Amino acid sequence: MKTTLQRWGNSQGVRLPKTLLESLGIGVGTQVLIELSSDGTRITLTPVTDSRPVRGRYRIEDLVAGSAERAQEAQWGAPQGEEAW
Repeated sequence: MKTTLQRWGNSQGVRLPKTLLESLGIGVGTQVLIELSSDGTRITLTPVTDSRPVRGRYRIEDLVAGSAERAQEAQWGAPQGEEAW
């Protein structure tokens, strides 16, 4: 399969055909490992399998796990003045 190196802003990139990505089982947002062969003639692109794709900076599972550890009722003391609890 032939493709062309293209300029994207100040970078260069290669577009990967959808059929190729589908056969690898990867898509937008999937982390990949890029390696250069020891002789410098080949680039290898490998899907990272130790974690699932992350859309933002954090995974919801990690956020929920972290908040459950800190979940405690705050004690603000007795009502003051006209406050009614």
